[in-house]
Amino acid sequence: MNYKAHVLAVLVTASIAPFAMASDGTINFTGQLLAATCAVTVNGAASPATVTLPSITAGSLSATGKVAGQTNFNIKLTGCTGTATTATAFFEAGGGVDPVSGNLKNTGTATNVQLQLVDGTSNLAIKAGDVAQVTTNSRGTIASNAATLPYAVQYYATGLATAGTVLGTVTYSLNYQ
Repeated sequence: MNYKAHVLAVLVTASIAPFAMASDGTINFTGQLLAATCAVTVNGAASPATVTLPSITAGSLSATGKVAGQTNFNIKLTGCTGTATTATAFFEAGGGVDPVSGNLKNTGTATNVQLQLVDGTSNLAIKAGDVAQVTTNSRGTIASNAATLPYAVQYYATGLATAGTVLGTVTYSLNYQ
């Protein structure tokens, strides 16, 4: 009996022995907090704002990659305080964003269509959630405590689109510098 207790104690001790670990590298993180705040509107409306695209025919989106109905919208900053001199919007990934294309998923009844965000200055597509936005989206200059950030949204075909409603949503954060 004493022998069994001794073996059990050795097994328990061996099973809780620490695992060997080695250091493989270091990661440094840097950031900055700015004392910047602005009142934000989209086309003059507070959040949640709605941008209405034009009604188009489904035939306008007859093949993957076709776009139509580009609609401009502005994110306007007013009453800005702090030391920031520029701002841009960062469109975040989330449930409403297709992780492959970076376009906004359609939750309406039309099929084979998404909504694609576009930079209003360069006219280049924006992939929501892509960190490249930080450097590729146009920056608005904060002057007289205000800035205007121009963007657009358009229908984007993922195949032969069918008629129906198109609804999408995206969350954004403001990036001040």
